[in-house]
Amino acid sequence: MSDRSRNLSYWIASGPTTSFPQLAGEVDVDVAIIGGGMVGITAARLLKDAGLTVAVIEARKVGQEVTGKSTAKVTSQHNLVYDKLSKTFGDEGARTYAEANEAAIRLMADFASRYGIDCDFEPKPAYTYARSGEHVEAIEREVEVARGLGLPASFTREPGLPFPVAGAIRFDNQAQFHPCKYLAGLAASIPGDGCHVFEQSRAIDWAPTRVVTSGGTVNARRVIMATHLPLGQVGLFYAENYPHMHPVIAARVDPARAPDGMYISVETPRHSVRTHRAGTGDMYLIVTGPSFKHGHVDEERQGFAEIERFAAEHFGAQAPDYRWTNEDYAPMDGAPFIGWSSSFGEGYLVATGFNAWGITNGTVAGVILAALAAGRDHEWASLFDATRVKPIAGAKEFTTHNLEVAKELVGGYVAAKPHSYEELAPGEAAVLKVDGENVAAFRDEQGQLHAVSAVCTHMGCIVGWNENDRTWDCPCHGSRYEVTGEVIHGPTYKPLEKKAIG
Repeated sequence: MSDRSRNLSYWIASGPTTSFPQLAGEVDVDVAIIGGGMVGITAARLLKDAGLTVAVIEARKVGQEVTGKSTAKVTSQHNLVYDKLSKTFGDEGARTYAEANEAAIRLMADFASRYGIDCDFEPKPAYTYARSGEHVEAIEREVEVARGLGLPASFTREPGLPFPVAGAIRFDNQAQFHPCKYLAGLAASIPGDGCHVFEQSRAIDWAPTRVVTSGGTVNARRVIMATHLPLGQVGLFYAENYPHMHPVIAARVDPARAPDGMYISVETPRHSVRTHRAGTGDMYLIVTGPSFKHGHVDEERQGFAEIERFAAEHFGAQAPDYRWTNEDYAPMDGAPFIGWSSSFGEGYLVATGFNAWGITNGTVAGVILAALAAGRDHEWASLFDATRVKPIAGAKEFTTHNLEVAKELVGGYVAAKPHSYEELAPGEAAVLKVDGENVAAFRDEQGQLHAVSAVCTHMGCIVGWNENDRTWDCPCHGSRYEVTGEVIHGPTYKPLEKKAIG
């Protein structure tokens, strides 16, 4: 395995290859769905079950962006979330969140069984643990709140980890799975009877009743944006969610040392751990850790070093076979935004702000959006209402983030050295000042130079380098680009401008 092949999501590398067609010509359906991840594919399947026609329009490959780069835990335990939710949204709001995410686990298990999807779906308990006694009181309070909401929660001091734990909350009847296998299988059940799945079909224009790609147009009565963050300026959700990245590794481990559960720590630096048995028989430890800001290479390096140290020290894990990064959005008040993009008439249906828990929350979003698109209300919709305003919750964090956005708009992180194309070594990237312009430049190992504008096409911030994935990432609102300037995913939909060299 080459060094570059290691810098890839294990799920994508070990998952099936999908081959859905590109959109060509004009297609008429009841509902158009932009995005082929957990939200989009779930909503599409449910809408087809309801007798409506759908078209999923995926810019790249189904399930291979955010969902395919996750840790793939199927759980309603989202760290210490329920005590916080009860304080922000009341007991009924917290109960709705709990019931919705528990229902999502059951729906995913049902889909996998109903459609014969071999996605390594297996029951596992989930734990949030603290190594320090100072957090035990918070864990005990979370157990009390969670049990009061009807969740399968209990307190334990022995979660099965190879180091001392002061206390942990355990959820039973949770699960883990292979996300790319699941979405590929579920997507395969959609085409036919007037329904479609299109790949390599990026939306370049849209309206509440149509989606346009370079190859064709989908006309619909409703449009769902299942794009992690809504595209362009829709709903201005980039002002209510702040982006962050996570390092993730998959490293082989002795099965005798593999923990029998899914784990996440309360303390920082945060560690999230689960296992996966590959078809080869190898046991992999999937670990993610401290978040870092898009395009901040030093933070990215520190994050990878931390989780590799943690995996080796405590589980005897080998050097990682796979290393990748994933992106998340933290919502301002602690709950995802799911529903109509505007309270003034019917616009787009959207889902965003899953804060690293997009497997079950993404399924919840698919359920709600499918109901709304079919013209029905849903009992969960009021909690997740995308038009709600909660200016107090999260205000401090958003003030800090907005100051950082202003800094990125002014100039970002222009390299002090190298400061010219000629000084870039093979495998090196930098944001340079060239003829007064900010240029994102990368020289590959063959010596070829790639130069594009460093100005994000979404809101004009300066992009930064993702060293592991070799992408240009925007620290303001999370748009990501290939070294060629091609959009990976939004909120932008326009590529970075190519720059002449020499």
